[in-house]
Order: sequence, then structure tokens, then C-alpha cells
Amino acid sequence: MKKMNGHIFLSFLLLLFPSTVFALIINFSDGIITKLISEDATDEVQLTLMTLSGVTAGQTPTCDLNPSQTEFWVKLDPSTAKYGVYLKAMPNLDFNTKSTYSLVVECTDGVSTTQDTFTVNIDKNKSPTISNLHNYTTLDTSTTSTGTLVFTALATDPENDQLTFTMDCYVLSIIATCPYEIFDSGEIVTTSGFLGYSVGSYDLRITVADSHNNQIGPRSLTVTVTGLNTAPVIDNNIQSYVPVVLENSALGSSVYQVTITDPDVGDVHTYSATFTPSTASNYFSIDSSTGLVSTSTTTNIDYDTMSFSSCTAEVTVSDGSASDTKTLTINIANVFEAPSFAKTIYTLSGPEAAAGTSFGTPKYDVTDPDGDAVTYGVDCPTFNIDATTGEVTLSINYDRDDTSVASSVTCGVTATDGTMTSTAVLEVLIYTINDNTPQFTQNSYEFHMSPYDTIGTILGTVTATDADIGSHGVVSYNVRSGSFSGYVGVDTSGNLYLKTAVNDTIAGTTLSVMLRAYDEDVNRDFVTVDFVIQATTTTSITTTTDRNLTFFESSANVAWFSALMIILLGLGIFLAIEAYRSHMFFKICSSCNECKLPKRRKFDLHNDLDDSDEYEDRTPSPNPITPVSSTSADLGWSAWNNTDKTQNFSL
Repeated sequence: MKKMNGHIFLSFLLLLFPSTVFALIINFSDGIITKLISEDATDEVQLTLMTLSGVTAGQTPTCDLNPSQTEFWVKLDPSTAKYGVYLKAMPNLDFNTKSTYSLVVECTDGVSTTQDTFTVNIDKNKSPTISNLHNYTTLDTSTTSTGTLVFTALATDPENDQLTFTMDCYVLSIIATCPYEIFDSGEIVTTSGFLGYSVGSYDLRITVADSHNNQIGPRSLTVTVTGLNTAPVIDNNIQSYVPVVLENSALGSSVYQVTITDPDVGDVHTYSATFTPSTASNYFSIDSSTGLVSTSTTTNIDYDTMSFSSCTAEVTVSDGSASDTKTLTINIANVFEAPSFAKTIYTLSGPEAAAGTSFGTPKYDVTDPDGDAVTYGVDCPTFNIDATTGEVTLSINYDRDDTSVASSVTCGVTATDGTMTSTAVLEVLIYTINDNTPQFTQNSYEFHMSPYDTIGTILGTVTATDADIGSHGVVSYNVRSGSFSGYVGVDTSGNLYLKTAVNDTIAGTTLSVMLRAYDEDVNRDFVTVDFVIQATTTTSITTTTDRNLTFFESSANVAWFSALMIILLGLGIFLAIEAYRSHMFFKICSSCNECKLPKRRKFDLHNDLDDSDEYEDRTPSPNPITPVSSTSADLGWSAWNNTDKTQNFSL
């Protein structure tokens, strides 16, 4: 009041003495120098207006806060042209941080300066209140579903701040997951039906806070649930028993039977399982009606290709409203397995050949599920097999030209990993090759012919054989060369025939040809054939067939016969000499009459000896001579009279 009276007095003096200079004076509206504002304030608010007195004539005063403030400022009010003190927008006032602001307002007119203080007190924000908690309510599960309104908590705030509701759920004083939620309106609703829930009572603890985080609570709401279903329970044995499944177990084999207990008689239970890793579901499944865990009915359990050797199944049983889940562990055991062939029959082929010849390596494509090294074997003595590569080679000399030798051989080929063995069939086809040369049956041939044989006459036959069978063993012939090659031909049977007539100018000579025998690959043999052409004046009888040689067509016969003739000629000469000597003896004896020999008979080859035997003196013979053979061996000694063909015998 005293300060206000001083301001009035100063104003009165200015009226009396206008030219006198006085100090500036700040006058706050209605003399109020203190203001109370809420810490919730967010908008710009004018706290007071100021009137200045003692302004020097001709000067314009200005005002501001000194020091300046983040939450407040001084500025002109455009409607009154007066300075005012203002709360800035969004000042973020906090009673707990600062409850009072002393604002020093400083004004100056350029001649004098004055200050005055304006005080702002912060009003603390008040907490909200809840009017209907603590409380309780009841839920009937038969009529409860998701979103059912359970209760509405009523809360107010003195400053009308925005309120936020939070809620925790407790079961038997232990925080738990609840089938409830609360909205900022205070409404509490169910988040699901009560299928699967077995808890009969929930303690919901609710807290309300305003925008300044002024809280009230927690306040409790007890919810009692009626008509609950009891959940089935999986026996704990599932967690202690670990079944072991052997690889290659039969499809659909039983692994584990899930057992449960459920006091609610008549409940229908459904089983399900979630496998880890997820690929285990390819190998195992659970019967949704019985709870029997089994191996897959379509996928074989192969330890060597699976990415895991153990898996788990999260088994769940549900009665439609409640459920239980427990973990089953399954181990997979490896089983030693035999290697396997990609096919049951393999085929190779090759030519007849010597022992050691390779017939190649079939594409076995043997796999061993256990990754073991594989070695090969074969069960037939005809072949060997490389234990490492499987290459097949002949163990014996194999000659298809022997008709008793088979054209194919069937063997059993084995693959073993040292413990287990698999078998496949190996069929080997062995074909013939042209590996033999035709051979003539003789080193040379000699045939006799007449110079009068006609064209086409078969002169003789040659034979060549080929040890090959089939077309490889077919022998052909041709005349290659020789002095007689222009006259002789040969057919496919080896028959030599006269293709050009000869004449008697070559009679008595021996001519030759060179014959060739060859097969389809021109493997060949050669032989010399001699033709002895008879010396004869008699025209031979024409024939187109082969015939036996006459006596003199054989060179051997001619040789010994010639020798015999020479001997006989010598013998004849000897006998002639002896006959001459005898004749001279008789002549001498006759002249001296000392020889008393009987008369000599006269023998004429042209006369019948039995009818006209007589002595040389033409007296008849009392004892006719019987003719004898002219063979020299039967004669004593004799001599031929070539003139009159008369032979004289001395008896």
C-alpha cells in the first residue's frame, strides 16, 4: 500500500511540475505482483500488464526481463500498447523441479532505468482418483467369449488430464498371463474365451496415471471364474524316455505312445506335434486321435543322408478347451548297409582275344550309404576283374573259332565294403574276328592231263581250310601266276579246270601255276600246282568229270617201266650174242660131223604149231611142239629173225 501511495504522489508531482525529470516507476495491473499457474499449463498466457510513470518527456520506454527466462518473456500487448509479462507456450513447468519464478522486469526510457519484480508460483498437478476399486466380480465361462466386458474402473483427474490405465494379473500372488486387458477408458475385457484355462480366480491390479505421471494404485479387482474345464496332462515319462529308431526301419513303425490323464470324463482329445528341426516331420508323425508317434509311411529313414541324428517333438494334447505340451526326444541310430549297384544287369562286349585283354569297365555306379570304399569281384573263371576300378579282362585265351566255345559268358559281379556285399549280373558278349589265314592242305600239287582235253575239263582239285568260323572262314581261290596260268581256272570249290585249249606242241611237258587261297579280309596262302601234259598220239576221250590216271600218265610208272625196258634190252642183247655163238658152234660141228644133234625144228609165227610142225629138212616131227609164253623168263635162249619173223629153237 505504501508503494502504491508513493506512485500516486509521484504522479501528482509530475502534474504540478511537468518539466521536472523524475525516475521511472513500473506499475503492475491492479498492483498485483504475484501469480499462481499450474504446472500443466501449455498455452501462452498473459500474466500481467504494466503502466510506466516518470517517463522523460519525448522518450519511448522499453521493457524486458533481466535476466531473460526460458519459460517467460515481456512484450507489448498489441491491443493496449502496454508491456505485459507472459508465460510462453509449452513451458514444460515442473513443480518438483522449480516451484517459484522471480521475474525481474527492467524498463528504460533512454534517460533513466528502473526494475521491479513479478513473482510466479507453480501449482503442482494433482493425482487422479479411482472411485470403484478395490472390488470383485464373477465370470461364467459358458457365456464368456473374447471381448466380454468384465468390469469398468472409474477414475477422475482434478486437472482433467488424460488418464492412462495399466493392469497386472496375479494368480496365487504370482504374476501370470491373464485372459484380460484394460483400456484407457477403464474398461476391462476378456482377450479370449476360457477354453483351455483352468485357473478359477485372478487378482487384477490396476494403476491410473495422468499426463504428469501422477499415479494412483494399484487397486485390485478380483475375478472369479466359474464352469472351468480341467486340462488334460501328458505323463512325464515322455520327457525321460528317449526312443531310438534304427535307420531303414519299416515305414509306419511305432516309436512312442503318448499317454495322458484328464479328470473330465468324456473329453475328446486331439494330439499334435511340432518337430525340431522342422525336416524331422518328413520322417515322423503323430496320430491325431491316438497320440501314437510313428515313422513316416512314405519316407525312409536314411542315417547317412539325414542332416540330423536326433530330433525333438513338442507334443500337445487338447480336449478342445484346454491343453498340455511336453517334449519327446527321438534318437536315430546308424545301421551298416551294403553297397548297391545302380542296375541289376551290366553288359560288355569284345572280340575273341588272348588272356589279359581288357573288355572295359561297366558304368557300375555303385554307392555305399556308409561312404565305405568298395572293391569288386567276379565269380567266373573266364574273366578277371580289377578290385579297385572294376575293369574286366580275359583270364584265358578265348578262341571263338572253337565251336565248343560259347559266344557269351554270364558272371556274377560283386561289390563289397569289407563287411557287406551286393551282387549284379555281368553279361559278356564275345564275337569272332578274322584271326586265321587260309592254309592249303598240301605244300604242292601235281596233276596229269592230255593235250587233247577240252575246255571245261576238271584237271584236279585243291583244298584250303580256314580255322575261322562263319564268314571269316569262307575260302576263295584264284590263279595268280605261272607258265600255265593262261590255260587254267579255279572255281570256289578249288576245282582246277581247263579254260583255254592246249595243243600237242606242249605235249610231254610240265607247266605250273601259282594258286592263292584267301578269306574276306584277304588273309592268304599260296601253293604251286604242276600240270604234266602227256605225250600221246591218241585222242583222249573227252570228259567233264575227274578220272583216274592211266598207267603211263603216272611219272612214277613211266620211270620204273623205262628202267625195266633198259634191263630187258640188255638181256636181249646178251641172248642174241649167246645165240650167235651157239649157231657158229653147230655149224662147226656139222662140218666136222662130230656133233650128233637132233634135227632143228622150223617154227613160223604165222603157222599153227600143233598143225604144221616140221624139221628144217621138211620131214614131219614125230612130237609136235606146244607154244609157250614169249616172256623172256620162260625161254632158254633164242633169236629173232626180223625179216621172216621165224624163230629158231634149239631143243
